[in-house]
Amino acid sequence: MLIAIIMPTYNEAANIGDMIRVLFDEIFPLIDADMHLVVVDDNSPDGTGKIVMKNMATNDRLHLLQGEKKGLGYAYVRGFKFAIHKLCADAVVEMDADFQHDPSYLKDMAEAFKNGADYVIGSRFAGGGSIPREWSRHRKIISILGNRFARWVLGLSSIHDMTTGFRLTRVKGVLDRIDLDGLMALDRFAYKVDLLYKTLQLTENVVEIPIHFAPRRMEKSKFNLMELLITYMVVMRLRFFGK
Repeated sequence: MLIAIIMPTYNEAANIGDMIRVLFDEIFPLIDADMHLVVVDDNSPDGTGKIVMKNMATNDRLHLLQGEKKGLGYAYVRGFKFAIHKLCADAVVEMDADFQHDPSYLKDMAEAFKNGADYVIGSRFAGGGSIPREWSRHRKIISILGNRFARWVLGLSSIHDMTTGFRLTRVKGVLDRIDLDGLMALDRFAYKVDLLYKTLQLTENVVEIPIHFAPRRMEKSKFNLMELLITYMVVMRLRFFGK
């Protein structure tokens, strides 16, 4: 069983070295699977790619894809294709490089997949999950109401987190049946809603794992109002046009 973590980066030099160490030294040894990390770096000027390449010299399960900065969704699609066609992965994981997604949850996600799950969602809004206390009240309200809006409009009340970026997906029969290049808003965070919606249409066994979503260790959040508005547009298009 090969599971590939797809991790887009842009100017994550302050985090990526620690992330690689934590994954390979502390987390992967606890998981009964062939775990790989695919870093998709959009030519970060801060040297993120160089740090990854240095670590690759001693680890053949660490991979680096470099290319033009086009947006988060485009980076994930490049990583998905590499995992599917080059690594022949059984499952892929979407995961941030900035420790907002606690690597320790990977063990539970892998176990759920091993036990038959097609889709494992790291949920901030399921019982036991949480968003950062450090967030402003305004951002918390927008995040909660935006998620409820997407669930209501798309009729997915059983899914608690529509915009999470921490998810494991089975490749065979699920991810390999999705037109990845045709996903909406690949240059924005909103691609996550389109991908989740299309994935749910192909899955029978969905598991949500409550997660505590941490604040970024360094730098400012990439969240902004435009991202929210485009997410709303994607949700409405899915509701009325199904694509």
